[in-house]
Amino acid sequence: MTTTPASSERPSPRIAVTWADTAPSHEDWFHAELDALTRSAAAAVERAGGTAVVLDASDPELAGVLLGDELEWDGLLVMGGGDVDPVLYDGDPYVPAIEGVDAQADAFEASAIVQAVATGRPVLGICRGLQIINVALGGSLHEDLGTPELGATAHRNHGDPGGLMVLHEVEIAPGSRLAEALGERATVVSGHHQAAARIAPGLRVTATAPDGIAEALEAADPSDWLVAVQWHPEEAQTEPGQLEAILGAFVAACRARAEAAAQPTAEEARR
Repeated sequence: MTTTPASSERPSPRIAVTWADTAPSHEDWFHAELDALTRSAAAAVERAGGTAVVLDASDPELAGVLLGDELEWDGLLVMGGGDVDPVLYDGDPYVPAIEGVDAQADAFEASAIVQAVATGRPVLGICRGLQIINVALGGSLHEDLGTPELGATAHRNHGDPGGLMVLHEVEIAPGSRLAEALGERATVVSGHHQAAARIAPGLRVTATAPDGIAEALEAADPSDWLVAVQWHPEEAQTEPGQLEAILGAFVAACRARAEAAAQPTAEEARR
């Protein structure tokens, strides 16, 4: 990872993009899929005018990088990955379907989310990103949508590895940030077997699947920029323009935050 010393003039907002690159619990095919999705999202950040700084959430040497002065960052994009450890939300760690847990990634991303929210940095979560955001802020998850009372809509293809994605509709809450970007209905590319259960304080559900499963969360306070989607707008089957609409709004919020942070305070202006 390369870092850049702080400066008052930056050409574009710097966005920390996190995923568990070196997680030992990820099989080779799963790592390859996550790598491709992260590259797609990072490229979309760059097209939208941001600078993507991709971080390995599984690297213990990065544990404090977003909390100190080592990395200049204006926003946080949390990508997909393995399951969040149920211990973190008082869930059942013995559910057989739980897979790909990485404690280092859980700790790093949860800490980054809390830090971003506390400092007013925009946050965008994708798939696991939504789940760890909800857990980090005090919510919980359904450990597996394969139970009879959950997941009537297909949220994941349980067939061959590398072909996990399915398409389904979502309804989007009027007046939400997602509705501003996508309208009130969208077809999304989905690949998850877990979902938000108890919604964290300060968040609200802004999109649902036909079976009622939460497919998007946003900050309840409209002055805060936090959006998380359970689907994969960065996946190749996604409707044209969907990724650009979501990432464009996110990068614009990061730019606004960076510009505001660069403005001198009244005390600094008097010096």
